[in-house]
Amino acid sequence: MKTTIAACALLTTTAATFAAPQDAPAAAPAAPAPTLAQAVPAPAPVVGGDVTVTLVNGDVIKATLVGETAENVMVKHPLLGELTLKRTAISTMVAGLAPAAKVAPQEAGAAAKPETADAVRKQDLGPASNADMDAPRAVDGVNPGDDAAKAGDAAPPPPPSPWKFIIDANVNYVNAANKQLDFRVAGGAVYEIKDVEKWATNLEYFFKTVDGGTTDNNLLISSIYDRRFESDPRVLWFAKGQVQWAPLQDFEQRVSAWGGLGYEIFKKPTANLIGKLGAGYTYEFGNINEGYPQLYASIEWDWDITENQAIVGSYWITPDFADFTDFLMLARLEWTMKLPDVPGLKLLGGVRWQYQSQVPTGDIQNDIRVYAGLRLEI
Repeated sequence: MKTTIAACALLTTTAATFAAPQDAPAAAPAAPAPTLAQAVPAPAPVVGGDVTVTLVNGDVIKATLVGETAENVMVKHPLLGELTLKRTAISTMVAGLAPAAKVAPQEAGAAAKPETADAVRKQDLGPASNADMDAPRAVDGVNPGDDAAKAGDAAPPPPPSPWKFIIDANVNYVNAANKQLDFRVAGGAVYEIKDVEKWATNLEYFFKTVDGGTTDNNLLISSIYDRRFESDPRVLWFAKGQVQWAPLQDFEQRVSAWGGLGYEIFKKPTANLIGKLGAGYTYEFGNINEGYPQLYASIEWDWDITENQAIVGSYWITPDFADFTDFLMLARLEWTMKLPDVPGLKLLGGVRWQYQSQVPTGDIQNDIRVYAGLRLEI
């Protein structure tokens, strides 16, 4: 028996000597393979860009980076809104919305800790899963966060209508040494696509009585169409039609049409100035029935003094082709101020000056009208 044990010991010693020589160095442990994050550096997060933030507790937030300070990181989540995260609570933050890799430190030789179903759900579902952190909880089966989700999916509001409608009203009544009633009513419709085209039609009517007798009865209707050139939106062509009816003054009853070219001389966000030049034809009716060709020149301007106040003006003149001293001109200046309580309602003040160089003997060349009241824009 002793001989057998000795032989076994000798064989074991000899095998060990051949298997692992005592002078051979111990094999070094294999270096860990580089991770994808080490091989390809992730781009740095930038304000306004999408980021994926991994918190120290394992939660993942996919949002838009709003700003950073030495202590906090501000992000905007599609459901939770703006969030302020302490840097001490953040494990990693990378650019983009790709799922962030979660690397847990492990002791050598220790088995990897399996992820729970809740952790996998948070990592795979993306932004929606982060609602578990701070989203309002369902009450009686209704989740308040549903309204926010529906609002985010809602279609954008439609663009404003190119149409605008205007109504003016000015009334004055006096009962003293005599009885006077005078009023001005006006209306208009404007179709405008900025820097493309504009079509404005306006009607204005003045009426006045003194002790029951009519002293003023004047109607003016005009329609103007402007069309910008695609090659240069500051250049335009225009067409204008006008009707004036004044039975108390036969020389102010006429039908006119003009057309020509225009140019936007001055253009700013709060003001602009447009000049026009063309030609046309006017026909007078009543006691005078005749027509004649005319030149046409005009200037139009508007100025937004403040957010609530504006001044709009225009001036046009139409000299006769055969005699430049025979002309008709009309100038207008209006001031408006928005009233805060009623949308579209404005205070209005204006003056209209019409001058005709040649009138029948005894008639007045100047026709000046001052008005004030209210304007409603729809």
